[in-house]
Amino acid sequence: MAEAVLRAELKDDAARVEVVSAGTRAVEGEPASPLSVEVAAQHGIDLAAHRARRVTPELLAASDLVLVMEPAHLAQLRALGGAHDKIHVLGEWPPPGQPDLEVSDPFGGSREGYEECWRRITRHVKRIAPHIIEALRSQSM
Repeated sequence: MAEAVLRAELKDDAARVEVVSAGTRAVEGEPASPLSVEVAAQHGIDLAAHRARRVTPELLAASDLVLVMEPAHLAQLRALGGAHDKIHVLGEWPPPGQPDLEVSDPFGGSREGYEECWRRITRHVKRIAPHIIEALRSQSM
């Protein structure tokens, strides 16, 4: 869901950056969960073509910025060799962020859990997207 929300929020600038979703426990090739698809569709975003991928050391090395949902994910990616300065918890980047607005993985949970996850991701992404757009524009100057 976060990948799709970020792409949508970046608007025209989305074509200038590669936004990729990868999970620490993802099963390669699995579609998005039915509730993820439904909740995203309510907001005009189609996740039907989404397929899961597992995060790898190579993907981390090729990334300029990695945003994770939970602090536990941060530790897992750092253990995979991800650079400390480019991996951040979504709610904490850029500082000071909104660390009290945690995002938990709703997988296997209720529809309400997915909807709350969507709301929290959207709130963080709306805060983060201008920083990404600014970085993209400063690179092209």
